[in-house]
Amino acid sequence: MIKHIIFALVVVVYGNLNVQAQSSYIDSSISTDSLNQTISQIEIIKQSGNNFPITDLESEKVGFLVPSDFREWERLVYRYINAPIYNSKDQRYPELIEKDSIEHLVIVLDSMSGFSVDDYESEIKISLLVYTDSINKELMQAIDAAENVLHCKKNSSIARDLSVQFLFNAIQRQNNELYFDKSNRLNYLPARTIGLNDADLKMKVDSVVHQAILAGAFPGCRVLVAIKGTVIFNEAYGYHTYHKRKLVRQHDVYDLASVTKISGPLPLIMKACDEGLMELDKPFHIYWPDWDRRLFHRSNKDGMSLRQVLAHQARLTPYINYYPLLKKNDELNSKYFHINSSEKYSLKIDHNLYLSASFKKEVYKLIRKSPLLDDAKYKYSGLSYMIYPELLSELFHEDFEQHLYQDFFKPLGASSLCYNPLGKLETSRIVPTEYDVHFRNKQIRGLVHDEAAAVMGGISGNAGLFSSADDLAKLMQMYLQKGEYAGKRYISVNTLDEFTKVQYPDNENRRGAGFDKPLFGNDTLSIKDSYPAPAVSSSSFGHSGFTGTFVWVDPEYDLVYIFLSNRVYPRRDNRLIYQMNVRPSIQQIFYDAIKERDDYQSSGSS
Repeated sequence: MIKHIIFALVVVVYGNLNVQAQSSYIDSSISTDSLNQTISQIEIIKQSGNNFPITDLESEKVGFLVPSDFREWERLVYRYINAPIYNSKDQRYPELIEKDSIEHLVIVLDSMSGFSVDDYESEIKISLLVYTDSINKELMQAIDAAENVLHCKKNSSIARDLSVQFLFNAIQRQNNELYFDKSNRLNYLPARTIGLNDADLKMKVDSVVHQAILAGAFPGCRVLVAIKGTVIFNEAYGYHTYHKRKLVRQHDVYDLASVTKISGPLPLIMKACDEGLMELDKPFHIYWPDWDRRLFHRSNKDGMSLRQVLAHQARLTPYINYYPLLKKNDELNSKYFHINSSEKYSLKIDHNLYLSASFKKEVYKLIRKSPLLDDAKYKYSGLSYMIYPELLSELFHEDFEQHLYQDFFKPLGASSLCYNPLGKLETSRIVPTEYDVHFRNKQIRGLVHDEAAAVMGGISGNAGLFSSADDLAKLMQMYLQKGEYAGKRYISVNTLDEFTKVQYPDNENRRGAGFDKPLFGNDTLSIKDSYPAPAVSSSSFGHSGFTGTFVWVDPEYDLVYIFLSNRVYPRRDNRLIYQMNVRPSIQQIFYDAIKERDDYQSSGSS
């Protein structure tokens, strides 16, 4: 018997249907009429409290109990929350639920057999999601014990997909028809719902990706495109490695590399600007936490502003190679390393290998002593990003990683967006990167690929975050919507506008404050020479990552583009992803489709 759990139950009654594995989103061949017919058969028939449908992902710990097709429910649920999912056929599930302190449990049943309201204490809050033509006496007992009931008269993969979206307030029913609004959470619908040709898009993207995989540009990838708050393309391609043992799944996570820069420190920097803790044009040194402790005393970096640093206009050295300092006679220096974690050796480099926390000061000293470049012009540098976690922790008086998770990732529902995912996410979800022959001499999986971030214990501003495509899209959608997502404001409109504009246009520097921007004159260039795709608007912004990742947000087209891959597997010298122009070629496909639609609509209206 499960005890002492605040319990919300969603029951899905399947009858004897044998559910097969589904594609990554609703079948593109489904007509709008079919979608409307299905949504018309979904309704809330009982409701209490103010969090049904589930809009608040912070106040309750949600879990799901499912009887069959575990993978389907992972796919549907992980879009919105990284909730524990339990198998009702596993007799240990009551203990597991209690151990995880689940407060809101979603139970999926393929029949009412074996279900009894007596199994759950009165403290448990119950909600039901019912898929059945008629409600019998046994089911009525469950409904009586529930606080919320969502009933769907139709039972199909589309109905299950739409009902989960309905459950998380991504879609709604209005006048018995499907209604969705980009102010809610991202929804997942066929491209035809916004007037694009699903089959044509898939054929063209498939062609680019399959050629790249065949050539060996990467073993697999994820492609996600959202337009006006609707994910209209969400495909997983290939395998984790060239051994072809594990297919890429929708919720698999990748090492984001430098996409971390706009996903980790930058949200908190923008928040600090909103709260008056930082200003773009004040001297950057006043925000360095060790400055007052003389670690940066008499540095050559006194004059640079936060704006210059974020726009890569501060004359900073591009990179410092830290890890050779940790070696002595080609072996790891025992002065810095220990096989066990402790307060002194707290920076995890690998399993059973921990680095002295004092090495961070060595990194900071190297940054302080690094020479400045001669000219104040655009030169990409990751040095400042190494100190942002400590800087922001001291500025907010709260741990950087916890602050980022509690204030951004958790309310967004982006729980797979995290540092050091081992122990936080299922290992099977983590896609491996390079076989590191430079530092750790092993295959890297779940540990940050970037060596500079590795010596910071995997938590750095320059690299270190991992994420699924769906979770990363939520953060990018928040940026697209001027700092707001699903009814919650994270960053002010003015701050987003300031950070996403070109900072030094008169100095041939295309960069925003932290964000990357298109090349000047990008729309006149070919795919081969452009960055990113030629059709992106001048107001668009994003970032790329060394491991083969790329995100781009375009306010003019209301578009978010996510591309994740492990192109560094098994070696970083593989540059085919660049030579084949894979990422901009895929991106351009969607702009061409939008133009074709708009031209057709324009010619039709005239």
